[in-house]
Amino acid sequence: MNVFPLSTARLMLRPFTRRDLPAFTAYRNHPEVARYQSWSSYTAEDAQAFFAQQEGMAFDHPDSWFQIAVARQEDGVLVGDVAVHFFDDGQQAELGVTFDTDGQRCGYAREAVSRVITLLFAELGKHRLVATVDVLNLRAQRLLDTQGFRREGHYRENVFFKGAWSDEYSYALLRQEWQEREAAGLSKKDAQ
Repeated sequence: MNVFPLSTARLMLRPFTRRDLPAFTAYRNHPEVARYQSWSSYTAEDAQAFFAQQEGMAFDHPDSWFQIAVARQEDGVLVGDVAVHFFDDGQQAELGVTFDTDGQRCGYAREAVSRVITLLFAELGKHRLVATVDVLNLRAQRLLDTQGFRREGHYRENVFFKGAWSDEYSYALLRQEWQEREAAGLSKKDAQ
């Protein structure tokens, strides 16, 4: 299924290209970006391996992680990515978000995630979306809150992360909940 490119008021969402790899490597290697991610550093070789794995991958393929490149429409600069993990025979999806420090606090993540949620619920008919975030990652928690996700769980010291035990929160959003927000006009307001 070819659903890309997708656009928002300021962004273009699309598959990654080789031209994205230097910017992708640079922002993933930034300590603030990597702080709550599974990596501490990110090399050009890591980016090449990532691209080899993503190249030609179909979107909405069960048991796969698809990374969506997020670029500014005005100049094509890569500002981040949204990861989508399809599971449960394609009925559910897990979201992950990584944005360059220059792309943070601009509303880009909110705009991109809102568009991906619309794609997953309205266009692909997914039943439920989930996300897991570190309890210290307040910006990711606010992002999920603005999109209508509800916190479903608090996992205490469930992951040994960068040398210490860490807590995580689980979040979820049902298609029905999203539809009710859409009908009330809440999602459109949040995306502005």
